[in-house]
Amino acid sequence: MERKEEERQALIPGLPDDIALDCLARVPHRFHSRLRLVCYGWRDLATAPCFYQHRERTGAAEDLIFLVQALVKKGSGDGGEVKEEDEEENGCSAAVCSPPTYGLSMYNATEGSWHRVVMAEPVPLFAHVVAVGGKLLMVGGWDPVTLEPVAEVRVLDLARGEWRRGAAMTAARSFFACAAVAGRVYVAGGHDVGKNALREAEAYDAAADQWAAMPAMGEERDECKGVAAGGQFWAVSGYGTEEQGMFGGAAEWYDAAAGEWRREEGVSEAAAEGGSGGGDAAYVGVAGGRMWSVECGGGRRGVREYAGSGRGWKEVAPLPEGAMSRPCAAAMGGGERVFLMAAATGENGSGPHRGWILEAGSANWARVETPVRFSGFAYSAAAVRL
Repeated sequence: MERKEEERQALIPGLPDDIALDCLARVPHRFHSRLRLVCYGWRDLATAPCFYQHRERTGAAEDLIFLVQALVKKGSGDGGEVKEEDEEENGCSAAVCSPPTYGLSMYNATEGSWHRVVMAEPVPLFAHVVAVGGKLLMVGGWDPVTLEPVAEVRVLDLARGEWRRGAAMTAARSFFACAAVAGRVYVAGGHDVGKNALREAEAYDAAADQWAAMPAMGEERDECKGVAAGGQFWAVSGYGTEEQGMFGGAAEWYDAAAGEWRREEGVSEAAAEGGSGGGDAAYVGVAGGRMWSVECGGGRRGVREYAGSGRGWKEVAPLPEGAMSRPCAAAMGGGERVFLMAAATGENGSGPHRGWILEAGSANWARVETPVRFSGFAYSAAAVRL
């Protein structure tokens, strides 16, 4: 009875519902967990897809970057001059915790604030994070205790703020290619519990919570890089079991219509030329179906765009000042901007990791103020607009 009476109430007493909706849509994302607790009406509204569509239409949507990131010890770093919103810590929050401990961080690019996502269970080391269909998935990685690959999948409903276990991959794997295309999350390559490089691939339907087998790639690809570009899933570079650390220059992309993989040579030029330089690059799909690389290794440093098979890469922008190595990147804002996390230049070489954002149109970088406790190595990143 109380529920029925509440459902008949206005969203905000004294205001028409359309005006009340405009007001609630402008509440910053960091307060949405509290918004859902006020009443049934607000909870139902704040968990409905139409609420986030309205935020987008009215210019209230926020760009959020989620990162699987190594935690740093309390008190480590360069003074902690940037004040943070959150004060919670999980024992240690990446100069780097020993043994290594990972967490899920979130950077709100609209507000310029950093937060740590509270997790009921430890975050697997080297897990992939990917966004699809209003959900955030954390896939695979290493068990933080045994340091063995896991098959687990965790799913965060972004509107409800609720975690659940998703259907596990058919096999445990780590250091694999991972990206979302057309509502599916694809994984390929990596290595198994025996450190054997893999050719196998599979795809996850987030709506059905089911994995489906895919044809195996043409060759083993451990530590390959996954990217969604032009509506296709790519697995770039990597190496076979017998070529430990010697990255190959070829890539494979999945032709979903034909149900088979296509191979392209020379996609990772640094790997093709030097063998061991293919790992210090991140790949992102940007607006217009283009593929960009952010490279920090060897003589190839900068942002480049893939021109297509046989045409190589063309320069887009230099690296931001201070970016040195170990890049992790995600396309945001419909591919109009690129978020980069990379090790910055320090007193004795590589220092703490810092963030930057590249405007794709102007090719200009803006530095992201990065608090010390969020300056650990970032393994994977995913962008969400809510």
